[in-house]
Amino acid sequence: MNATRFIQRPLQRGFAAARPAVVLLVCALLLGSCFIPERYEAEVRLTKEGSYGITFIGVLTYAPLFGQIARGKITPEKAEEQIRMFKEFLQQDSYFKEVQSLGSGRFQVRYEREGRFEGADQMVNFPSRQYAVFRISSNLRGEVTIAVSGRGYMYADSFEEVGLNTEGLFRVSTDAKVIDHNAQFIREAPYPDFTMYDWRPRGFRQVPPKIVVKLAVDPRTGAPAYGVFQDSE
Repeated sequence: MNATRFIQRPLQRGFAAARPAVVLLVCALLLGSCFIPERYEAEVRLTKEGSYGITFIGVLTYAPLFGQIARGKITPEKAEEQIRMFKEFLQQDSYFKEVQSLGSGRFQVRYEREGRFEGADQMVNFPSRQYAVFRISSNLRGEVTIAVSGRGYMYADSFEEVGLNTEGLFRVSTDAKVIDHNAQFIREAPYPDFTMYDWRPRGFRQVPPKIVVKLAVDPRTGAPAYGVFQDSE
């Protein structure tokens, strides 16, 4: 299969805007700065040669600002100033193809990114390293790990108390050998040799999605994997 054509295939389904959630300043106090995905669809496409594609369509909420607005702890003028600041922050990243403010620190976004792991100890963060909702990383063993942040799971009680929720689809499509995962659903992809691993989060009580795959090539050289990358039978 042509890897370039594959990673350019984003999620096509749309969905309604996220329901409003009441968020207090507890997010800032417990977690520091954080974006929370509300209603969303996200897909990571990864080939066994190390090429990847990422698509995220949905609502990202900057929880501390949402909480301040909900509690009346910030003036409308200051709130608008911060909304503009975070919108500009997202728009500075060319991978964001759409950023629309929904008010109260909520943004409807469309994110599309393509790339290739060309070495070990590399990391890709969405939407950024500081505000990572999920990350993809490679290691010296020729493995790639895709993991969603566990902050929501760790602080589920606090989030539920203030009415914050998350709901969506997180999907990994790959033809690489999967060596560990906690997917809820597994099925064949509509393209040859690929398998789809799906999670459908409904709140913060579910264990965060995680999957580990082994590449068929050495990401440092692009040559067929051997030695430390060779499977032990």
